[in-house]
Amino acid sequence: MHGNLKLNSPLLDKSRQIIGKWYAQGDQANGVDRKVVYHFQPGSIHELLHAFGFHVVFPEMNSIHSAVKKLSIEYIHHGDTLGFDQDICGYVRNDMGLMGGPAKGKSPFGTIPPPDLLVLNQTGCFTYAKWFESLARMYGCPLVMLDIPYTRNEELNASDKKYIAGQIEDLIKVLEEVSGKKFDIDILIESLGHTRDAIDLYLKLLDIPKARPTPVDGYFEITSFMGPITVSRGTVDCVDYYRETIEGIEKRASEGRSPFGDENFRLVFDGPPPWPSLKEFREMFHKHGAVGVAGTYSRVTCDYEGMETDASQPFDFLVDLASRSYFNWNIEKRRNFIHKLAKEFDADGIVFHSVKSCKPYSIGMLDSRNYFASQTSIPVLFLDSDIADPRFFSNSQIRERVDTFMESVASRNLRMKSTG
Repeated sequence: MHGNLKLNSPLLDKSRQIIGKWYAQGDQANGVDRKVVYHFQPGSIHELLHAFGFHVVFPEMNSIHSAVKKLSIEYIHHGDTLGFDQDICGYVRNDMGLMGGPAKGKSPFGTIPPPDLLVLNQTGCFTYAKWFESLARMYGCPLVMLDIPYTRNEELNASDKKYIAGQIEDLIKVLEEVSGKKFDIDILIESLGHTRDAIDLYLKLLDIPKARPTPVDGYFEITSFMGPITVSRGTVDCVDYYRETIEGIEKRASEGRSPFGDENFRLVFDGPPPWPSLKEFREMFHKHGAVGVAGTYSRVTCDYEGMETDASQPFDFLVDLASRSYFNWNIEKRRNFIHKLAKEFDADGIVFHSVKSCKPYSIGMLDSRNYFASQTSIPVLFLDSDIADPRFFSNSQIRERVDTFMESVASRNLRMKSTG
């Protein structure tokens, strides 16, 4: 297998172009009569917001790009001076420092326009509510909250879905008032049609690493392919991107190319990457020939699997989109899902990456790690750092733990091979 593929492939270049286009639209919204709404990606229903002509800003995306470009520590320092403590989510501290600090929303990747409206999709992260309350005070703009019930069982019940649908109907009235436009259901249906097509392709992309060896890293590489379905879902550009990405990866497979070299180990990852130290973290695994074949993070934006994507029933579709966030899952459902991924993707081990900044994601992670260690034969590794603040990433400590883990997995596989 030929390796050494870099994370600057044409597939990623196209993703960066789509994200760049989204930031450019934000720049343009500052100078034209286009309303701006802030919204979160988990449980997002931004197709409805686009139907009223809003430019949608995802604050967590600003924080991710700041971290990847190693700017987050600067913005976090400004967030600290505004009174946001270290125990608060690094995304919040980054975003408040970017928007309320000296930069005033001007960043190397685009100027973030101020909001005319905040639509909070509350999907299990209480920090989201306080984050938007802070922004509402900063900008003096209205705030609307969609309260998404916690998934107590495998799925939401009918009364929960009815509760969400009623809130969406109320939201439409606010969107009409702020935008000055009447609701056009045909625009929404067209957008949801593109969303349906993009979801189908995205799920196909996530399944490709079931192949052995995998032609795509299902954690480090696919997290870099997530941008379009985050910022441009509901558009033709998004559908075209995932179609072209799948074609490119299938071509890579036919030429016998692997993501970054030989595939010695297959790992499932739970938790988001440490964005400021992404390259260092990735190399700790790839030097052992360890490839990510699946991860919960690529599904955290929304649990697309098994979704009823019928664009002709737009309100049912929106309710499904709003309610299927990973943050709203109970611990047992998360654990079962991770176990399912490990089996389906023939994993040699599971890596739990707990992050200081995201308590809703990390809660129960140590319990899950202990469950897999005591109740299954799957090797597990528990790491902790952060998604935005590089001061919580200990390079030497994490490298030592990864090396030790990979050596133990290698020994285990050798024993299993020798015993048949």
